[in-house]
Amino acid sequence: MVRLSRVARALVVAGLFAGGLAADELTKLREKLAQESNPADRAKITVEIGEELLKQANKVYKDGAYTDGEMRLDEYRHAVRAAYQGLVESGRDARRKPSGFKELEIHLRKSRRQLQDLAQALPYDTREPVEETLADLEGMRLELLDALMNVDRDPQTQKEKQP
Repeated sequence: MVRLSRVARALVVAGLFAGGLAADELTKLREKLAQESNPADRAKITVEIGEELLKQANKVYKDGAYTDGEMRLDEYRHAVRAAYQGLVESGRDARRKPSGFKELEIHLRKSRRQLQDLAQALPYDTREPVEETLADLEGMRLELLDALMNVDRDPQTQKEKQP
């Protein structure tokens, strides 16, 4: 019984230490992001931040803290949205200079799979925030692909282009 207690305490301390490391890493990445002005580099840093936030959200959801998980997902979605907006507003041609666009699209594709797995593992009535995040990320990913491939998915413009 005493041995089990020591093991449990060691696991709790290790978990707290790892959580502290993750928070410290996130803080460093956010500071780096605040100092960066290049939209492509900002997108790359945001990908790193997003990966860490997704790990945290996954852990929190698996621990049953759905409200905290939802907050992490919102933070993740806002970070990715800011990187996406920064790339779009930079006026760069994604097809000629894909740096940043490509990394963000790849990250969104990987994240989609992780979020789908997370949603499937959750009780049905708690899936909505994850599914909303999935829908938002998928929209951004498709827009990034359109920019990279120079595709226009707007039905109105496609009708005008047809002979």
